[in-house]
Amino acid sequence: MKHLFTAIVLAAAVFAAAPEEPSAFGAGNLDSPNPYGLSEEEKHILKNKQAIEALQKSLLKQQAIVRENRERIDGLQSIIEGLNDKIRSYDKAVEKIDDLNRTVDQLVLTQEENFEQIRKVLQELGAMIDSINEKYVDKERFDKLESAFLAFKNSYESFMKKGDLSGRANADIFVEAKKLFSKKRYSDAKIYFSHLIKNHYKPATSNYYLGEIAYREGRYKDAIAYYKKSASLYDKSSFMPTLLLHTAVSFERLGEKKQAKQFYDSLIQLYPDSKSAKIAGKNLSKLK
Repeated sequence: MKHLFTAIVLAAAVFAAAPEEPSAFGAGNLDSPNPYGLSEEEKHILKNKQAIEALQKSLLKQQAIVRENRERIDGLQSIIEGLNDKIRSYDKAVEKIDDLNRTVDQLVLTQEENFEQIRKVLQELGAMIDSINEKYVDKERFDKLESAFLAFKNSYESFMKKGDLSGRANADIFVEAKKLFSKKRYSDAKIYFSHLIKNHYKPATSNYYLGEIAYREGRYKDAIAYYKKSASLYDKSSFMPTLLLHTAVSFERLGEKKQAKQFYDSLIQLYPDSKSAKIAGKNLSKLK
C-alpha cells in the first residue's frame, strides 16, 4: 500500500510538470517566436528566413534615408533657386547703374540740361542701393555696387560744384583740367574737358583726355569714340602713339582682335621708335 501511494505521488508530480515542457504538437513550427524540434532542413529554412527579414529591415532603413536625403536636396534646390533670383536682380541693378552713369556722362556734355533730372537719378539710385542692401548679395558684389554708387554720387556733386565755368578763361580751365586728370579726379576733369569742347578750345586734346578717362574707367567703347574724334581733328599731336596704343588695347579687351591688330600694326609703322610701339609689338605677338 505504501508503494502504491508513492507511485501515485510521483505520477502526479510528473503530470504537474508536463505543461512547462514543449508540446510535441508545436515542434517544427517556423512561425513560432522560439521554434524548437527543427530538422536540419527546417533549421536551414529558419536561418534563411531570418536573413531575409534582416535584409528587409535594412532595405526599409535605406529607403527612409534616401527619402530624407531627397527632401534635403529638394530644400537645397529651392534655396539655390532663390539665391539665383536675387543674383539676377542684382545683375539687373548693376546694368541699370551703368545706364545711369552713361546718362550722367551725357548730362556733363550738355550742362544746360535740367539739374532736376540728375537729382531724380540720384534719388532712384539711392533707393536701389537700399533695396538691394535688404536682400542677399555677397560682399564682393555689394562692394562693387556701393563703389559704383559712390562714383555716381561724386560725379553728381562735382557737376553741381564745378558745372558753371562760364566766367573763367578757357586757358585756365585747360590747365586745371589737366591737373585734375593727373590727380585721377576723373569726374571733375570730364566736366572741364567737356566745357572746353563745347567752347571749341583745343577739341582734339580735350577729346583725347576724355578718351583716356574712359579708358581708365574701363569704358572701352566710349574711349574708342573719343580717340577717333581726337584723331580726326588733329593726327599730328604728341599723344598719337598713346592714342593708337590705347585704341588697340580697347578693341582687344572688347574681343575685336582684327581691329586691335590693325591699330597695333599702324602704331608700329607710324611710330616705330616710340615706347608705345614696343608695347604694341609685345601685345601683337600674343594675339592669335
